[in-house]
Amino acid sequence: MEIIGMGPVEAAVSAYEIFQQEKSQVAFLAGLAGAYPESGLSVGDLVLAIEEAFGDLAICYPERLGTFGKKLPVKNRLSLRSPYLEKAVCILEENEFHPEVGPLVTVCCATRDPERALLFGRRYAALAENMEGFGVALAAEKAGVTLIELRTISNLLEKPEDPWETERALSALKEALRCLSKNWR
Repeated sequence: MEIIGMGPVEAAVSAYEIFQQEKSQVAFLAGLAGAYPESGLSVGDLVLAIEEAFGDLAICYPERLGTFGKKLPVKNRLSLRSPYLEKAVCILEENEFHPEVGPLVTVCCATRDPERALLFGRRYAALAENMEGFGVALAAEKAGVTLIELRTISNLLEKPEDPWETERALSALKEALRCLSKNWR
């Protein structure tokens, strides 16, 4: 287990260095996430990512990307679908966990505005946001590593002023990781 740091840049650099040293075929990224309005998620719920989107990349004026005479190549979504993801879902479900599976969004800072949360949730059809997923997914892609991203919900973005329930979320994450570790063959 390695700690990669917080935020998309530090997480990407740290993860890439780890992937180069470890030479693993599969890596797990585990952490907390904030649930988007309309996701139906509650604090303590598990989420497995099928896609990571970099929500802050060109969000303000996406139509201006073409102002240089041609549309700039922007990669702001990465698929995390793989047989290993399916395996993780099966293991968790067989052991009475009920993970939600869907897209997540990486942001540079935690959303405190319910309207922004609603915008990202709808724009990317996403369940929740985090601050590391896209960077680590990009590092994994470049290193040829399959990434499985598991998050637990620590806060609800429709109520940004409510305190985060990190202890509850971390406890749920710990139990899910213990289950995966015990049953991964």
